Amino acid sequence: MAVGIILGALAAHALKEKLDDESLRIFEVAVRYQIYGCIGLILMGILELLTKIHLNVPVILMRIGIILFSGSIYFLALRPLMGIEEMGWVGAITPFGGVAMIASWVLIGIKFYNPKHRKQH
Repeated sequence: MAVGIILGALAAHALKEKLDDESLRIFEVAVRYQIYGCIGLILMGILELLTKIHLNVPVILMRIGIILFSGSIYFLALRPLMGIEEMGWVGAITPFGGVAMIASWVLIGIKFYNPKHRKQH
């Protein structure tokens, strides 16, 4: 979460003058989804404590998703600053990150829907 906040501030201040509007917009999408993913990880931790349902796999998927999704978008947005014109193929990694994040939430839904995972009273 701290890294996302730092990168958001970087975009708002230092990168604002160095990136074109489209690259800055793309960078901000990466920040937004990194923050969403981090909030999701916090919620997963709270859910696990409250319900005793193990969420190891969803947590791993969310972490992988954040790295692949936001990481690839950060790279694409910063290519102009790095002088890299090629490597647009990195954008093909982005959907895998999105799918991992979605799969994380789907698995949580399955775990909570499945009666054998519910907390016994």
